[in-house]
Amino acid sequence: MKKVAFLSATVAMLVLSGCSSKEPAIDATANGASAGTNVNAAGANGSVISPITNANPTDANAAANGANATGSDGKLVSILFDYDKFDIRADMQEAMTKNTMLLKGKTIKLEGNCDEFGSDEYNYALGLKRANAVKAALINGGVSADAISMTSLGESNPVCLEKTQECWAKNRRVDFKLP
Repeated sequence: MKKVAFLSATVAMLVLSGCSSKEPAIDATANGASAGTNVNAAGANGSVISPITNANPTDANAAANGANATGSDGKLVSILFDYDKFDIRADMQEAMTKNTMLLKGKTIKLEGNCDEFGSDEYNYALGLKRANAVKAALINGGVSADAISMTSLGESNPVCLEKTQECWAKNRRVDFKLP
């Protein structure tokens, strides 16, 4: 009996620590959309959405100047996370509240993202945990659970490629995508 348990544990470890390869995004949508669906490029009406502020391209200058950083202009703001964490930071609570107010009665897709540290598998799981944390906050704020879908992009969708703490911090986020 001990031999079977040991063999089972060994096989499980080998399977779980197998070779890493870039996988498509983990899609946790209830509506059965195919895994790997990436809505980064454009919304349903063809407008491109910026990851950090979710502003239209015409708002790029305002976003670059930090005008959308708090969401005070009616734009959705990405929720940033600390390294290796998936709880919503205290400094993101105001942005989360504003996003919740803007999303009531709308359908939304949450995209969890990570920095480049950690394995692909770990980052996909962490991105999904971040999306789940934001989903829970939205639901607590009155957004319908049925109107929210989630996906994890892991580290595959960085908004900053520099090797600095500030850049890595921008990549640890959940983006909001409207269909």
